[in-house]
Amino acid sequence: MSAEPVRTSSPEDDVESEGSSTITRRALIVGLAMALWMPFWPTYTSFILHSTRADHSHLSMAMLIPFVALLVLNIFLEKRGIGFSPTELLTFCCIGMVAGVMQGEWLTVWWVQMLTMPAYFASPENRFEELLLPHMPSWTTITNREVVRGFYEGLPSGTPFPWAEWAPVLLAWGSFIVAVLMINLSISVLLRKQWQEHERLSFPVATALLELTGVSGSRGTLVALARNRRFQLGFAFTLIVITYNVSTWFTVNLPMIPFLAGRYGRHVIPTMPGFPNIVTTFVLLTFCLGYFTKTEVLFSLWFFHLVQIVQKGIFNRVGVDLGSADPWSSGHPAIGWETFGGMIVFVLWGFWTARSHFRDIYRKAFRRDPRVDDSEELMSYRTALFLLIGCTLFVMLWLNRAGMDWGPIFAWCFATLILFVGLARIVVESGLVYLRVPITAQAFTWHVFGIGGLGPASAAVLTLTNSLVADGKTFAITQMAHVPRLGMAMARRSRRALAPAVLTSCVLGGTLVVGFLLYQGYYVTGSYNFGTGSFTGVGGASAVAFSRLAVKRIQEGTTATDWDRLLWLTIGGGFTASLYYLRYRFTNFPLHPIGFTICGMVEMADNAWSLFLIWSVKSLILRIGGLESYRRNAPIFLGMIMGYVAGVALGVIADAFWFPGEGHEIHCDP
Repeated sequence: MSAEPVRTSSPEDDVESEGSSTITRRALIVGLAMALWMPFWPTYTSFILHSTRADHSHLSMAMLIPFVALLVLNIFLEKRGIGFSPTELLTFCCIGMVAGVMQGEWLTVWWVQMLTMPAYFASPENRFEELLLPHMPSWTTITNREVVRGFYEGLPSGTPFPWAEWAPVLLAWGSFIVAVLMINLSISVLLRKQWQEHERLSFPVATALLELTGVSGSRGTLVALARNRRFQLGFAFTLIVITYNVSTWFTVNLPMIPFLAGRYGRHVIPTMPGFPNIVTTFVLLTFCLGYFTKTEVLFSLWFFHLVQIVQKGIFNRVGVDLGSADPWSSGHPAIGWETFGGMIVFVLWGFWTARSHFRDIYRKAFRRDPRVDDSEELMSYRTALFLLIGCTLFVMLWLNRAGMDWGPIFAWCFATLILFVGLARIVVESGLVYLRVPITAQAFTWHVFGIGGLGPASAAVLTLTNSLVADGKTFAITQMAHVPRLGMAMARRSRRALAPAVLTSCVLGGTLVVGFLLYQGYYVTGSYNFGTGSFTGVGGASAVAFSRLAVKRIQEGTTATDWDRLLWLTIGGGFTASLYYLRYRFTNFPLHPIGFTICGMVEMADNAWSLFLIWSVKSLILRIGGLESYRRNAPIFLGMIMGYVAGVALGVIADAFWFPGEGHEIHCDP
């Protein structure tokens, strides 16, 4: 048995009357100020304090901590009659979710390191200067060795900033990034009605945020929750555990509780030789957001994870070997490619299901059919569709102008579209906010063409596009997929201002973080001394590793299409298609294809135990008490989320005052 989200209001209640509040000038000012703060503070804590990172989740702490603080502040403002309305709070929420992607250890650091590392680490041994840099146009990367040395090692006081080298690169890539952001926002707007109204997907993340802020026309949501005993219980339990663990930082005599303690709370159960270990880490956001997810989805997520453990063990024992896995892809190449094949079917089947909705979009955009109503959307279908087409053409022409051939461009764009839409839908439907990708779009393009089909120029530009991997967090599409849904809970006439506000926040936040990184690198510590592998070239997924892999493949020269990997992609696609057939043939078929598409992702090892726990808890609650009990117990999990956010904030504050430069992690990569 599954259940709908906890919301006590219907979708119709989300739409305010025309006389209700809108996005005010103060909301935009505060929202844009938070757009600067949300990506900046985790950049500072990561590179300067070396404290808890805020970028591990698609619902990042970069946004949650300031937003929750604002919700608490708003309680006192409401008592004075000057509180923010739900429409204004949701504006801050949407801006913060997307602007948080611009933080230092996420998109911007990947971008900056990829633009500078090939030249800085070039040596006769790795042959970067011979095989890569000549194929990277000067407007796509910094090729001047002295300029990048200044960034990594610092410049003498009084030395001017090398604008002549940086300005063309920043402008070129800035336009590319803005185009991708607009593509993702357009896709999110075009799919909102299909996902929310036609397919009635759960939106667990949006559900939790709406429970905290309320919908347009309501007030006092957080106040009402704070008075709930179940909310207080969840909040107090989580905060007490984290507070105790933070207190152990001040003494060597107190052991930490191995729970809600970052990597200290990761536990591994060995299995048979050749089989992956079972991890029993408790991931709080996965556990709590899972409460708002359908039980069939939860069951499929942990079930298929167990299946891939068995499958990977069998592959290891019998010797199924496709070579090494690509960076930021699933641990075993066969499983990564078969699950990517599953994701292709998952996304294309979703498009086929939405064919009637797409016809409506076409009629509205090209024929201006008055029978198709798009007045509730963040932008008109015509605007969204033409923005999508125009920005897509710009991205493709940009890559071609940089040196990539059209075949690889189409392959990269196809894989990127599948990953963007696939992960956005998975997060929207499952609430699982710790995800990367089964394989990267770069890996797909490499193995479809091989270096023989790519050529050195396309290979070099494809290497640069690894700056967009951003730890597999898909360039803000998962966050933007929630913006139109949250916008439906705002005053109707406020929604059209939300899209430009979100895009502006990304530009402002990204500009601030990049400026801070460049200033710290050139005039303070030198980026090599930031203390992270991102700028030291250490690790298998750094820009240096990407460049070495490209050089290795260029040197091989004759590498062609990898038919073995494409075979596993076909097998995975066929298996997912069979799951869809069984779901439509048998109404009670328990397995959802969503679980198969992500079972090979490395994060699933840490998330599976929490998914199993919340599936068990939710199933038990529904079986014993039904929907009424389900709704009654929802505040426990909202309280745990709030307690977790407060605990992580407490840890950051403790690091800032007592352990600057020697910080600790509470919120870490699962």
